[in-house]
Amino acid sequence: MSKEKKIEKLLESALTDNLEDYLALLKTMRKRMPFFGGTKRIAAALLKESLGDISKLNLDCISSKPTDGKIVFEDIKDGRARLFINIGKNHGISPGDLIREIVKRSGVDGKQIGKIDIHGTYSFFEIPEQYAELVMVSFENVRVKGIAVAVEPAKKRKK
Repeated sequence: MSKEKKIEKLLESALTDNLEDYLALLKTMRKRMPFFGGTKRIAAALLKESLGDISKLNLDCISSKPTDGKIVFEDIKDGRARLFINIGKNHGISPGDLIREIVKRSGVDGKQIGKIDIHGTYSFFEIPEQYAELVMVSFENVRVKGIAVAVEPAKKRKK
């Protein structure tokens, strides 16, 4: 695999994967660094180990699809964004539990939460679009009933 493709794969992983265990490892590793900037040096060492010599790499051509960091909500209806959460019935989650978690973590009024669909291992819920990103961020690095939670925009429903 080319170095450019490896870098794109790393960026994609950083944006989409659950990296909770790796972040905990990084925190532990950082404690062993004797000076400021340890996290950056660890990341640079990992890149060096993964990519090897990059002295001839054109850094300007790394990404053909730059991102502005804006979250795209595909499934919006009547001003409500539909969000996915990776917990469901099999984890002992009820609609009331989900509402309580959203209110507790984000501060959004429970009356603002719309339709909730609970499935076996995941659920969907609707929230006014203006609160959707706040709700997502409020669930970063959170565990609910022992499960590391991921909240993300739901994909557009198939017709």
